Amino acid sequence: MHCIIPAAGMGTRMRPHTWSTPKPLLPVAGKPILAHLIDSLTRIGVDRLTLVTGYLGGMLVDWTRHTYPDHTVDFIEQKQANGLGAAVGLARDLVKEGPVMVALADTLFKADLARLRGCTANMLAVCPVNDPERFGIVVTNPDGRVLRLVEKPKEPVGNLAIVGVYYFSDGPSLMRACDDLLRLGIRTRGEYQLTDAMQLMLEGGQAFETIAVDSWYDCGTTDTLLGTNRALLDSGGGGGTPLLENSVVLPPCAFGQGVILKDSVVGPYVSVGEGTVIERCVIRDSVLGAEARADGCFMTGSMLGAGTHVRQAPKSISIGDDCSLEV
Repeated sequence: MHCIIPAAGMGTRMRPHTWSTPKPLLPVAGKPILAHLIDSLTRIGVDRLTLVTGYLGGMLVDWTRHTYPDHTVDFIEQKQANGLGAAVGLARDLVKEGPVMVALADTLFKADLARLRGCTANMLAVCPVNDPERFGIVVTNPDGRVLRLVEKPKEPVGNLAIVGVYYFSDGPSLMRACDDLLRLGIRTRGEYQLTDAMQLMLEGGQAFETIAVDSWYDCGTTDTLLGTNRALLDSGGGGGTPLLENSVVLPPCAFGQGVILKDSVVGPYVSVGEGTVIERCVIRDSVLGAEARADGCFMTGSMLGAGTHVRQAPKSISIGDDCSLEV
């Protein structure tokens, strides 16, 4: 099966981390976000990928070729940031007869998608949300048949959000809808949205159904990425064996190759990239990139990029009676 992965976004909410690393390559629970997605897609029979790149696209190309050398992968550059519908439409020359999937590069989920194999209906993965104004929303009838699709509604229409995984039983029909979107100039909030392209398909008589996901993990901000790190580690996403020198690991944690812990307590919920050295630290609920250094630190709810070096020097403190000091 063929899957298109739009990955051209700038990840502005994840700055400063995305100044130098594309958001899909940020680490969570022991590997990049995009690796979690590709591994999930491979398990349901996806054997061909098309990555739509943009910001820092060269890094995505190099990483994908190195990490998945046995996968068939095409790369397309989205030169203008004009929406998800436009991004997907760039793959028109690569989409052949038969089904095609679309999966957003920062979408992590837990669901049984095996039923998509050989499915003859268009399917949208959905999940209830508390803030529907942030998402594409599905309006369904009592039988689960999709009646209407609304991108980031200003007025309440429902709370069933499209989580970023789409299955189209006929790929060329999707491409024609994306072309129509641009030809008709249909924009929502200034961009060509995939939700609007699917609405055109609905209006043209094509049926859509929904498939519920068990869990949907957000990686949009540092806080939500740390939450996703906790959830994935809790569900068995940890592993790796660091070199321990007078140190303790409190699971669940994930460690890359060559990690060294000296005189430290690490965990729970810590993900550490390869080659990182942690010395005289207490670290929990944090993500540390590859080849980082942490010395003398107490860290919680933190995220360190690759190659960073954090050292906390000893402090001298003098306070009088009945004082309270938080350092």
